[in-house]
Amino acid sequence: MLPTIREGDLVIYRPVREEKHPSLHGCIVVAKDPLNSKNLIIKRVVKEDHSGIELIGDNKENSIDSRHFGYVHHTCICGIVEQIISK
Repeated sequence: MLPTIREGDLVIYRPVREEKHPSLHGCIVVAKDPLNSKNLIIKRVVKEDHSGIELIGDNKENSIDSRHFGYVHHTCICGIVEQIISK
């Protein structure tokens, strides 16, 4: 998520419950990695519709995101980033 989030930054997020999902368009979210369910990823929501949520990294040239793994289901979203504390 360079340049928004750098290695070593502390990210504080607010968990979301899947049954009470707010509109996430434009938000930075923490989500379950669709390529490795043991990991979490941080990406920006660029589109939401009935197909799911499109997540794109801010560093588009080096980001593995929805352009690689497609839309993610709403249940993959763990939370909305509230604060980024730079190292």
